Amino acid sequence: MNIIKFLKDGLFGKLVVLIITGTSVRICQGRKSPEYELPKTFQNFNFFNHTEEMAGWLQAILQEEKIPIRRCRIVLDSEQVYLQTVKLPVMTAEERRNWVRWEGSQYVPFEPGTYQAVLLSWPDSVNFGLVQESRVTVATDLSAKWQPAEEAKLQDFLLIAISLEKIEALRQFAGFLKAKLEEVSAIGPKQAALPVNLLPVASGKEVILKRSYQAAAVLCLLLSGFLAVRGGISWQRAKSAWVEAEQELIPYHSVKATYEESKKADYRIRQYQQKLQHISRTEIVWASALQTIGKTIPEGCWLEGLQQKQTKAGQLEIKGCALHLEQITKFLEKLERSEAFSKVRLVESGTRRIELKTNGDKGKKVLSFLLLAELAPVREEGMP
Repeated sequence: MNIIKFLKDGLFGKLVVLIITGTSVRICQGRKSPEYELPKTFQNFNFFNHTEEMAGWLQAILQEEKIPIRRCRIVLDSEQVYLQTVKLPVMTAEERRNWVRWEGSQYVPFEPGTYQAVLLSWPDSVNFGLVQESRVTVATDLSAKWQPAEEAKLQDFLLIAISLEKIEALRQFAGFLKAKLEEVSAIGPKQAALPVNLLPVASGKEVILKRSYQAAAVLCLLLSGFLAVRGGISWQRAKSAWVEAEQELIPYHSVKATYEESKKADYRIRQYQQKLQHISRTEIVWASALQTIGKTIPEGCWLEGLQQKQTKAGQLEIKGCALHLEQITKFLEKLERSEAFSKVRLVESGTRRIELKTNGDKGKKVLSFLLLAELAPVREEGMP
């Protein structure tokens, strides 16, 4: 039973007992049992009409006391339940339930079907005072079923009853606390909680479903625990194997480090090679082009400037002058026949006069030109 209680507390939370009197409420869970005075609005059991406000007030106290609540048992003052001592023959539990169902209604001041009653075996005689004396019933008026003979041995029983309206209010109160109401009891004549549950008995189907859910929850918890333990053992074994392997690999750490450094060096070399190849493919080599220009320029023709075309790589602007048009044409044809240029065309041409330093000469008229030459693509080695 302790194991079941432990598992139930772990799954659904510890049971919190709320002892509510007309002026105070005591909260019991484990060793904690703080008591608080009810606000005036809730005193004299007026909280039945203000269950949501009462739950909000109590929720703040539970948070302050750091008491989590998921399951609760409510114990009411004896003024909120109906208590009566009756003398009856010794009966079994089934006979007591039948008596409450068929005979008990004549002793309870509630309309049939509006209350919940329990008959509790009470070994000691109880003196409720003058008010309670009127509730003690001698077995002289019982039916013949319960007193078949004058010598029948009578026993004291305590009849406890509560209206279903109050039970419903307590359910709402627990719902506002976000807790499950598992038991409703009352303070007995000896100022102790009676060992009864005044909640209506669930049907057989509901009991089976509840027990099935609890069994499934316990099974899941046990299975989870088993898997956790097994996983922990497997993890510990794997960790031990890993540590052992690390110890064996310690002599090879230097080799591993050297290998890693060589891989990094190879990677850097490949990167440099790729960059050099990219530069060799994209950068224009002007040496051969300039040599070709120097070899093909005819006599009577000179250059004034060479400039790479900005809008398109691989194009060269050749600016110069010539004494005759034939010299320009000859220069263009030689450039086109060379291997350095794939295409050469005349972009601009014109005339201008240049001054000579000889005395008396007013200058000489020459032809200016601007050629646009496209470099021939560089052939890869081994290609025809």
